[in-house]
Amino acid sequence: MSTALSIVGTAFGALGASACCWIPAALGAGAAGSLGVSAALVPWRPYLLGLTAVFLAFGFYFAYRRPKEASCKDGVCEADGGRLKRRIRIGVLWFVALFAIGMAAYPNVLAARADMGSAPEATAANAHEVTLNIKGMDCAGCAVPIKENLEKVLGVTSAAIDFENATATVWVNEPAPDSEALLQAVRDAGFDAETSK
Repeated sequence: MSTALSIVGTAFGALGASACCWIPAALGAGAAGSLGVSAALVPWRPYLLGLTAVFLAFGFYFAYRRPKEASCKDGVCEADGGRLKRRIRIGVLWFVALFAIGMAAYPNVLAARADMGSAPEATAANAHEVTLNIKGMDCAGCAVPIKENLEKVLGVTSAAIDFENATATVWVNEPAPDSEALLQAVRDAGFDAETSK
């Protein structure tokens, strides 16, 4: 029972700690409250990671502690069945521990993968830039899906995301895509945006 509680607690702690990145990606544009939920969990990330570590520590303690002596009644011992259950619990615990590490590292992996982009070296004579203010970016990893979605819009030559200022600079060719297409691309990544005035 203690190991099962630790496993469940570890999984939920890890999911909560990385929610800032996976909620917008999982729910996308159709999720009315996805930005609010993920943004609300960002300040709790250190606490959720700590809670995950505590659950893991308890789980490993209960999984690896010395088992009680096998009880034998009428010449039948429970030791063999107990060993199998213990091995299964330990296997599940290790799986959940690896899952927790992966989920905890997810925002950092996205941030490391993020090439925020910069102004293209050569732009066409008829190209110009559009600046978007992005709402809901709470980690550098958020820039990856936004940049990728913006660069898929027909007419966009390049996009750069400035996480610190929560803006996206998009270089477009004439005829330029409708600004609504750019805003929709950001929404499809799970974030909200508006054109800069």
